[in-house]
Amino acid sequence: MCDFSEDDLSNTFHLIIYPYYYVVENEKDYSQEDFIKSEPLTGPLFVDDIVWLIRKNIYKIKGDVPLKSYEKRIPAFRGFAAMVFKVHYYEDEATHWDYFERGTPFKRFETTYDKVKHLEDNVAHDFEAIEMRLSMEILHRSGKNVKDYYKLEDWRELSLYNNMIYKTPFTEVPDDMKGKVE
Repeated sequence: MCDFSEDDLSNTFHLIIYPYYYVVENEKDYSQEDFIKSEPLTGPLFVDDIVWLIRKNIYKIKGDVPLKSYEKRIPAFRGFAAMVFKVHYYEDEATHWDYFERGTPFKRFETTYDKVKHLEDNVAHDFEAIEMRLSMEILHRSGKNVKDYYKLEDWRELSLYNNMIYKTPFTEVPDDMKGKVE
């Protein structure tokens, strides 16, 4: 894996997306002006198959918008470990927290939850997981109980849900701290 830390993400096609809280019923109702005015929905998410999604017309490029300064740099991502060994464990079982930064996942730094609670997790998601995470965010922000819509029995649903619950909402993080460790 390469260290992309010096790359300006506004000059390259990358695998990190910044979802915004902009929802329309029909594609024809899309307004770039309204999109630009919308607020972020989550922090940066790894997407593992974005090129394929665009080729298959699942995701569409609607136009170019200027990136915010924090969107131009490689963000730090958090991870965690638990004392219990099992195949899947979640943030509520975490006993150790860490992060990697600047596009280099080979060097992890130990830290505390308080220093990384505003960062996204270090998992690359497929489009189904991205859609599930974003729908959970929208439900949660609108005051609805996510458990009324998702059973949260599947490890994948639980992982996405816990990542959302154990993370500071992105809109509450100051721009100069987005994607950085405190």
